[in-house]
Amino acid sequence: MIVVRGATLSGLAATARLARLGHEVTLDAGGHSPDPLPPVIVLPATWRDLFKKSGAHLVTALNGAGLELVPAPPARHELSDGSVLELPAERGAQFYALSDAFGEGEAGRWRDLLDSLMPVWEAFRRHALEGAEPVRTKQQRSALWLDRTVADVAGSLRTPLKDVVLALGPEQPGLAALPLLLERMFGRWELTKDEVPQPAELLVELLRQRVAERGVHTVESHDGPADIDCRPHVVPRRWWQRTVGLGTPIDDGGQLRASVNSPAGAAPWAQLASAALAVYELHERLTGEDPRPTNKEFTLPRLR
Repeated sequence: MIVVRGATLSGLAATARLARLGHEVTLDAGGHSPDPLPPVIVLPATWRDLFKKSGAHLVTALNGAGLELVPAPPARHELSDGSVLELPAERGAQFYALSDAFGEGEAGRWRDLLDSLMPVWEAFRRHALEGAEPVRTKQQRSALWLDRTVADVAGSLRTPLKDVVLALGPEQPGLAALPLLLERMFGRWELTKDEVPQPAELLVELLRQRVAERGVHTVESHDGPADIDCRPHVVPRRWWQRTVGLGTPIDDGGQLRASVNSPAGAAPWAQLASAALAVYELHERLTGEDPRPTNKEFTLPRLR
């Protein structure tokens, strides 16, 4: 029997995946529950992958609840001059909106800034989201924009558009600017029912139903160690300076874990990704099978 501790978003995702892989799973809820989800969904592919790898497709679950996943309205940014900027997610629409508001020169600088984040995203995927490559060298830190601040990143822009970047936290590492690129790459999405916006928490309810469908045994307390710890936990402030398990959710003692404090971050898509990494690692340890998407030979077992 596998034990997952913490009924957080990562915990629910991990139990659903493990049960679909054929494991007997106990979820130690321990008084934990998912944090509220932001109303706008970014990287919906992480939700689609979770539902596909735990049973029926996401669209099937949404249809069963009368829900639909549709593009969300443009992001609204309050600027220091008192104006409000409505920023579409799509690349071309962003350029035209910014050209109308600030001129083509500033729109081009914004476009170029987000384009320059593409290699950062690829490095982030290797080190914290999909891989296990430790961050040890100056070049690796530079690739993650850990050698600059958000204020440095915003330096190419003019006020008031610069405010959109600075709102991420001027002293944060430049890596913190990634969400600006992710919205342009993957869009902004929301749940609707009969064309009326619905809270994103409904995705969590669908996930709870999936966990129940997979036969996961949920308890309020379980004695003994857990195979995956999904409770919020304290990690070194600068996770990129660690030399063990940066990409995988493993601490220095070898404990598998996945939570809001994983290297991928606290965003819902990051929590789902950290849960997937923990499940891949645990399944391979127990069975010798590599269930990662990179292993094209692996297939899920038949549903009973």
